[in-house]
Amino acid sequence: MTRKKVKLLDLENEQVAEDIVMSVDSKKIVMGRPIGYVYCEVSINYANKSDAPLFVKDDQRFRIKDAIRSHILWIRDYVLVDEAKRSLFSGYHIYQFGNTLV
Repeated sequence: MTRKKVKLLDLENEQVAEDIVMSVDSKKIVMGRPIGYVYCEVSINYANKSDAPLFVKDDQRFRIKDAIRSHILWIRDYVLVDEAKRSLFSGYHIYQFGNTLV
């Protein structure tokens, strides 16, 4: 699962960034907290919505634009596999209707 290209979604299931999954090791510490089973570590390569808020913030990073080329935590259920249009971790399929992912 690591080094896989993915898309990050916000709470409205809109794409906010294109990334690479770096780690899903539940014991690894990223941004001052363990990844656990809720998050994964991603590296942001490209921001689609640069002002979108991060799920986990720290002293220097509040929005997607603050985290480009750095490693952050993102909620696993909001990590979308590029080619399959499905969540990488939850097993739920996400379907696209017009510009909306469901």
